Amino acid sequence: MAFAKNDLDQRLALVRPEDTVRGLIFNAVLTLAEKQLGPDTAARLREPLFKRSPVDFFSYSAVDAIRLLYATSEALEKAGRFGTQEDAVRACGAAAVTGFFSSTVGQTLTRLIGKGDPKRLLSNAPTAYSTLVSYGRREYTVVSERHVRLSFHGDMQPVQFHEGVLQEALKAIQCKGTVVGTPHGYFAADYDIVWE
Repeated sequence: MAFAKNDLDQRLALVRPEDTVRGLIFNAVLTLAEKQLGPDTAARLREPLFKRSPVDFFSYSAVDAIRLLYATSEALEKAGRFGTQEDAVRACGAAAVTGFFSSTVGQTLTRLIGKGDPKRLLSNAPTAYSTLVSYGRREYTVVSERHVRLSFHGDMQPVQFHEGVLQEALKAIQCKGTVVGTPHGYFAADYDIVWE
């Protein structure tokens, strides 16, 4: 399924001036672009927003984060790196997790959580997200022994981005599972995470 033609505009309209995203997310998306498309393309994607790479734990405009996500995912799809733009957005989400777990904060969190404990990881997801973005709220609910739901409210990122984030988070703790996002308009979604 392709994004609606006005999807980007609809999401940008939801962003408030005070909504921010940490530089770590920008850098993760740009690193993915560099690996998949080369340094020149990554620089072209970065230049409309930044003269040089953002600082990981500084906060930057959520508008710029969404613009970068859409420009990068479109470039990745057009280059044939991913089958659809939605798949490319998932890859950007996965790259964000890789970047986060490579950071000092992420490494500390991994040591605290340990491997193979998805409930422990996902119960901390609302706090982890709050360290990376200034907007929205997230709720964690246990559905069954191997099934939890994260509900996002006030988050304008596409569902596919968070599907990629959550799937990669499971992978980071060596857990096999599935993540299915169900959008509720442009500003809310539920993510059902089930594992073996």
